[in-house]
Amino acid sequence: MGNDLEMAKKRDHKIMITEEAIDKVPYIQYKEIPETEYDNLRELTRQVLKISKEENDSNEVAVTYSLDSISLIEKGERYLGIALGTEHDVDPLSDATSYHLIRASGDCVVLVLHNHPSLSAFSLPDIQFLLRYETVKMMVVVTNLGNVSYMVKNNKYDFNKAVILFNEAVDLNNKSKKMKDLQEAADYFLKNCYNVGINYENR
Repeated sequence: MGNDLEMAKKRDHKIMITEEAIDKVPYIQYKEIPETEYDNLRELTRQVLKISKEENDSNEVAVTYSLDSISLIEKGERYLGIALGTEHDVDPLSDATSYHLIRASGDCVVLVLHNHPSLSAFSLPDIQFLLRYETVKMMVVVTNLGNVSYMVKNNKYDFNKAVILFNEAVDLNNKSKKMKDLQEAADYFLKNCYNVGINYENR
């Protein structure tokens, strides 16, 4: 038993970001996203780790990136927002540019850093965020170790079905509010999200 406890403690403490983790970020051929964006997205994912390491004590960071970047640049507008969070939480909307992009842009990608290895890819608040804002097409989560997973809405995406699935996931696991149960609820959603028009991949 003592050993399990030790493991749990280890899993819950914050992992500091290393240069190796930044270098390890994979090149991903994201479904539903133009191929021309793959390099940008890899670079942005690395930037999320870099900003966290250098400016935010390895705490959570969210970068909001508009896929309309070219037309925004032509208009002299910003296409990238950065929100710095705490050890356990980050709100992309706390940054004015991110808020504006999510409110006004056609397609956004939100890249979020999670820095607790015990959290699997997505948490319930992440999923909720993706569903809540129709302009957010894709959400990418990178861990402090450089692992990447993402959820992207495809053309079969059905908001109402997604909400039903989300509520189902929460109901199935609301017996207690322990971290593990919340994670199981998120995992249930991820296992079934293709039924509501969301692709999920974990790399």
